[in-house]
Amino acid sequence: MLLHLLTLLSILRSTFIQPFPRLSFFNSSDGVYSISAQCVLRVLIITEDMLGSSVTVRLQNMSQEHFLSPLLGNFLEGVSAVLSVPVEDVFIFNIQPDLDAAPGGILNVSFSAALPGGVFFPSETLEEQLYLNRPRLTSLTQMEVLPFDDNVCLREPCQNYMKCISVLRFNSSAPFISSPSILFRPIHPIAGLRCRCPVGFTGDYCETEINLCYSNPCLNGGVCARREGGYTCICREDYT
Repeated sequence: MLLHLLTLLSILRSTFIQPFPRLSFFNSSDGVYSISAQCVLRVLIITEDMLGSSVTVRLQNMSQEHFLSPLLGNFLEGVSAVLSVPVEDVFIFNIQPDLDAAPGGILNVSFSAALPGGVFFPSETLEEQLYLNRPRLTSLTQMEVLPFDDNVCLREPCQNYMKCISVLRFNSSAPFISSPSILFRPIHPIAGLRCRCPVGFTGDYCETEINLCYSNPCLNGGVCARREGGYTCICREDYT
């Protein structure tokens, strides 16, 4: 018998700790009969960076228990194949029924993924890659993957042409979820948003234009000419 224990520590730290699984063996006997089992324990430290770089995938006709056993492995392998990262670099920290859907209807799965070097995929990059490969992800995971539901940004809350990005923030830990072979303790984050300035602008309200010519980026005698959101290098006469 193999039991997987996945627990998430609701300790927000600035450093990322690789969650190496630990394998333990247990034996029990009543004097006549004996039984043995092994348990894989994986502890994941949830950081602000991980939450801010995560996405939530929506699965049709899926329950928490059925997702954990036996489909969790399929989901991890499918996501890792789409993103071209090892399975160990995909970190699921929440599985939660969609409260706006019928019972047993839609399951929200929140996760992040790490690039080489330990940095995380930006949430918008994750969302783009998964959206473009949604049919492939559906085939690999054997689950119906629905389009993203970005209700937070639908009302266009960001001003001055800022880009709205939906992000998750830590709210609370949740009780264990059990299946025949896995115990999983998620955290329940809350949805929020982040407004990002367009290229070439900065400030609290993106009101300050950045002078991208300040660092003299043009080479070989080229003259830097500022333009909105960037710059242009003007070559010397008879050069191109």
